Amino acid sequence: MTELAWRLTRLGGRSALLSTGLTALAVAVATLLLQFAVAGNFAFDERADRTAWRDPAAASGSGAAIIATASDYFGGDSVARVDLAALSGDAPVPPGMDAFPAPGEVWLSPAAADLLEGVPASDFLARYGDARIAGELGAEALAHPNELVAVVGRDAADPAMTAERTSADGVSPRGVDSFAVGNADTVYGFYMILMVLAAILMAVPAAVFGAAAARLTVARRDERLATLRLIGATPGQVMRLTLIETTLAAAAGAIAGTLAWMAVTPLVALIPIDGGRWYVSDLWAGAPWMLVVALAVPVLVAVSALIGLRGVVISPLGVARRVKTKGLKAIRLVVFAVLAVAFMVGTNLMGGDMIVVVVLIGLFAGTLAAVNLVGPWIVQKLGRILARTARGPSRLLAARRLADDPKSAWRAVAGVAIAGFVAGSVAMFPMLQTDTSARETESVAVLVPDSEADALAADLSGRLGDAAEVAVVESSGYLTGGDGQVVLEATTSGSQLEAVRSTMTAALPGNPPEREVDSSIMSNRLVGSVRTGVTVVLAVVFLTAAVSAAISAIGSVLDRRQTYRLLHLAGTEQRVLDRARRQETLLPLGIIGGASILTGMVLTSPVIGGMGFDASGALILGATVAVGVAAVIAAGALSRPLLRSVMQDVSPRPD
Repeated sequence: MTELAWRLTRLGGRSALLSTGLTALAVAVATLLLQFAVAGNFAFDERADRTAWRDPAAASGSGAAIIATASDYFGGDSVARVDLAALSGDAPVPPGMDAFPAPGEVWLSPAAADLLEGVPASDFLARYGDARIAGELGAEALAHPNELVAVVGRDAADPAMTAERTSADGVSPRGVDSFAVGNADTVYGFYMILMVLAAILMAVPAAVFGAAAARLTVARRDERLATLRLIGATPGQVMRLTLIETTLAAAAGAIAGTLAWMAVTPLVALIPIDGGRWYVSDLWAGAPWMLVVALAVPVLVAVSALIGLRGVVISPLGVARRVKTKGLKAIRLVVFAVLAVAFMVGTNLMGGDMIVVVVLIGLFAGTLAAVNLVGPWIVQKLGRILARTARGPSRLLAARRLADDPKSAWRAVAGVAIAGFVAGSVAMFPMLQTDTSARETESVAVLVPDSEADALAADLSGRLGDAAEVAVVESSGYLTGGDGQVVLEATTSGSQLEAVRSTMTAALPGNPPEREVDSSIMSNRLVGSVRTGVTVVLAVVFLTAAVSAAISAIGSVLDRRQTYRLLHLAGTEQRVLDRARRQETLLPLGIIGGASILTGMVLTSPVIGGMGFDASGALILGATVAVGVAAVIAAGALSRPLLRSVMQDVSPRPD
């Protein structure tokens, strides 16, 4: 049977080889994107595991060392600070270090060392006392290569190793015996949820594209298989022949896609998320998962091909005579509407329960997939309306094509329509960032015990001299006292900001002093990550759409080559056919694409509406839509030479 499949492909001429190559190319692209989507979910796990040592499990007794953490600020950046003090000679060595840091030693991450190169000690190192840089942290201690981290060795009696940390991103001093077991930063839980959403937004279009790859040039294959059935081939033989033909092409594409992913991983690692690029090893999901993806796509293609064989198996004579198929049922629209409404209702009732989040993610994925279900039905309805109102040959040809073969017509615009749904869903997220650069006059504040406020203020005034004005206040506007605490505030110039901050940090152990805009550094990082993620997702989805449109346009010409030849022999000019082909893609695209964008915006409006809107989302949306439309138009132009060749070649074909 394998030999027969190869012989039929080879004897089918260039068109058969081209269709096989298109299937392999489509599967390769789908596999590449699915490998990307799967690997991203493992990447944040790797970051979380490498940073869990900063919040280790507390020792049952006094422990061998003391650890405390806080976030220091330098300019517009935050520096993760880890304070360590040994309680015994066998204190555990933290990851990424050659030895436990001695008092006065500071170990910096490579990015922090680069940032602080040439910076006066008074602007940063002075906040850790009489400290010196002892070395650089290894990769196993860092979330990513660009992370800013400072590990400070201290004496166990240092006030910094006893003062409580009340800020959300700090760990109060605790005794530990090991750094092997710890708690990951909660921010990675947020990023993992976002990555799951991003994976769905990329994986669903890729999976739809992969499944559609089995339907490329489906008319040519169905005619050939129907002929085999009519001359005595059994349904089982036809199914095996189809499986061999599609699976071999899909397997080749899956291998090529996996190899392509391995080749581009170093480039993908340059995408900055959460303030930095990736270690390449983070993006390796592992051989088992990569193998699962590489096997899943050919299986998906094979199942899609078998589903498409129902007509050939049940009524080969109808296929050979090109009997018109029944219209699509409105149940497709009902399924889409039910999923969309369920998702919107769920978002309004959403709580913090992880099970609810998982259900909502599943509903959103189902709604996105249902776009591919309802699309052909809308195309068919549009074709029938256009057929009744057509006033010229081009419009009539386009309308009949849409009405008679809506699934094939949908495949030409499916990628862009689904991409429009994705763009409408994510592109309107607010992406405003706060300016954190130093201003002419700055205020730095910190909470201190009420009973010690005056003494601390006097000590700080003596240390700062004329560099800043120190005052004890109830509230600085962004910090408010209470529960036995008041605010100690220093007002200084922007040029003296870091020196004043360093002096305050050294004099006041516990929570680091901060400006009002310092709290925006983390939110800026999150917004920047979301912006990058949205850009990457849209780029991936529209790349899929562009490739899908190009391959579908070529496949459509190969599918209808006999029709085009007959029309050419009947005197139809190529410009008429070109105009008809443009209309049969642009008309559904304009209606379904616009509806997809609006639907995506409506579905996510309950979530996004509470965050506010900004112009950058509209700009991203407009740019992606323009790119999508241009991709479809370019795909039609790309297949025009093939159309000319098919029309002019009226010789008998071997298939």
